[in-house]
Amino acid sequence: MSTTNGSPAMAPDALRPMWQPWLDFWGQMFEQRSDWVEMMLAGTPANVDPAILRKRWLEALAKSLDAYLRSPPFLDGMKRNLEAMTTMKSTSESASREVARQIGLPHVEDISGLYERLETGQELLLARLGQIEHRLTTIEGKMEKAT
Repeated sequence: MSTTNGSPAMAPDALRPMWQPWLDFWGQMFEQRSDWVEMMLAGTPANVDPAILRKRWLEALAKSLDAYLRSPPFLDGMKRNLEAMTTMKSTSESASREVARQIGLPHVEDISGLYERLETGQELLLARLGQIEHRLTTIEGKMEKAT
């Protein structure tokens, strides 16, 4: 079974975990409604605690939201959204690199490659200067012995 946009249609049983807590909550509310009306009309204070009512409502909300956030359509939508964001990010980076290359501006990869080459050159220069310094101390030592 599929819909016009190609995604699978949701079976009524798949929606039950999302809507059942709300149906239970409102079903209990309508059952208790007649009792409340009778108590209010009789002039007696209602034994209804708003904290309990709020707690029941929040529990129903939590169950419904939990079921919704764990539902396959929501998770599939999240997956597709993350894939689209990843694709967009890589596409925009590729386009910016290409524009920078066409214009002749250096990019991060160019700069990091240049840094690696400079570091290698620095190491070679330091090694060569070490060799020259060693030769110089050897020459100076021989000159001191000769005098």
